[in-house]
Amino acid sequence: MIIIALDKQIHIYSVDTSAFYNEKEQKLYKKLQRLYKFKNILKQERIKESKAKNTQRCNKINKYYKRNNKRLKKRKEEIQKLFEENYKIRQLQEKAINKYNIVSVFESSLNRILQMKTNEISTNLIIVTAYFFEILEDIVEHGFIYKDEKYVCLTASAGQIRKKKTVFIKEKLLLTYYNTITCGLSLQRINERGGVNVNKYLAYTALNNSATDLINNFNINKTIVVPDMETEVAGTVDFISDKTYKIERKENELIPVPHTDGCGMIIPSMSKKNMMIRLPWVKGLLISFPFDKFVKEKNEDKNNINNINYGIVTDIYGQKHDILKEDIQIIFTESQFKMHKYYKNWDEYKNNFIKYNCQAGKCNEEEDDFEKAKINYQMLQTLIDMSDEELKIICNKTIKDIKNIGSDVDIMMRILGVSTKNKNKNYLQKSLKLYPEMLQEQYCREVIKQVKKSMVKHARSGRITINGTYTFISPDLYAFCEFLFLHKSNPKGLLNDGEVYCNVFRNYKELDCLRSPHLYIEHAIRKNIIDKEKAKWFTTNALYTSCHDLISKILMFDRHYMSK
Repeated sequence: MIIIALDKQIHIYSVDTSAFYNEKEQKLYKKLQRLYKFKNILKQERIKESKAKNTQRCNKINKYYKRNNKRLKKRKEEIQKLFEENYKIRQLQEKAINKYNIVSVFESSLNRILQMKTNEISTNLIIVTAYFFEILEDIVEHGFIYKDEKYVCLTASAGQIRKKKTVFIKEKLLLTYYNTITCGLSLQRINERGGVNVNKYLAYTALNNSATDLINNFNINKTIVVPDMETEVAGTVDFISDKTYKIERKENELIPVPHTDGCGMIIPSMSKKNMMIRLPWVKGLLISFPFDKFVKEKNEDKNNINNINYGIVTDIYGQKHDILKEDIQIIFTESQFKMHKYYKNWDEYKNNFIKYNCQAGKCNEEEDDFEKAKINYQMLQTLIDMSDEELKIICNKTIKDIKNIGSDVDIMMRILGVSTKNKNKNYLQKSLKLYPEMLQEQYCREVIKQVKKSMVKHARSGRITINGTYTFISPDLYAFCEFLFLHKSNPKGLLNDGEVYCNVFRNYKELDCLRSPHLYIEHAIRKNIIDKEKAKWFTTNALYTSCHDLISKILMFDRHYMSK
């Protein structure tokens, strides 16, 4: 199970571009709304009369529909003209700031930097949803005013861009904390060094806005950034022509695979758990791995007759580091440092990080207890030769829960979330833990009845409980250490092609490695190899994969779960 920092929330306002209309635009917008409403009514009437095969009535409605569309077009042209004629900085209407436009966001580095208080409403940030892009362009370029405060565009994450949302901030706060948010990286420096794609810049700036908990024991001086490990892996692949879309299958083809894309290492003495991290311009997964022990063992190895110091590594800027002497705790990879080319060196980033009081946060952290995962209809559909008997075996756990939910106390408690794995219990769950006899109460029985209906509905749609779990995925970091410290361009690692290591399923010799969402037929069946040597280095509950395997091309190394 992966726990995210979702228990601390800050409340802010979210408005749309209609909240910035001037008086003339507002009047015309109301007329537009009436026309859109009438258009929808005519649509429904047309469908109704069409089903009744009332041709005469349909023709009459079509005339009204065409006339309404002409009016709509005219009103749109008029309001577009009004937008163009507006030369004043726009004002956010006071009536748009109401209880219906409040949204909750999770605590993040940005909230902490701006000193926004948990569970309180703040106007430091305002989210704007675009309906008319002319208005959005206007306020992005010139900002807007609310209660004599000027707001300017800050960022928009990838998800917000898809939903046409943009985050605005009080200008005085941005000027005060700009260097803290950007770790001292100015727009002037970015443009001097070739510029950056606007969407990427917004997405990377939004890393500060990810839901995170502060990493209290983080020391930026004990971190480095190294090149990613990329090797060529042989395998059978399908090549798709970008011109004819013809698919050609090739065997023993060498495919370049960036094994450490988005993945770095953290020593177990700092964290025994894997975590997703966020720093200014830095994101990705940190896998707990004893790379310091690896260096010590190689230095003390009897075969090291020349007393080579294997702990010397070169970072992405060409600067050499002694891992043990400098007490390096975290090794980031180049793919994790999104804006690395705009800094002179890692020392500049570190100095700015300290100077401007930047923060390091963790958004996901691996837990010791794992709940059973649920498979979905997509993953079932791609099992094209599955028999009815095999389907019954897969559904066995779900069928048992549905049948016994009304009589088995343990199932009732688990289904209602009363378990040690649930760290954020609501009041009902806390009450049931103290007094399980409450399950007999009318309200609880009604809740159980509704839960059962939901379980049946989900089961019919293919969402069933399996012997699997969600967990992080990791490359063979022993191979990465061989690449990094022993300078092996094609490291052997601890896992061969077709092998994985996952301690969660230590009693199972074979795993079905899946990704969610399911894209094609990503049932990567692999041998689960558990032995003392691997357990010595692979100390977490992640799924470790081989650097000789094309599994990363199958699963795209995102979020996974495994089942036996």
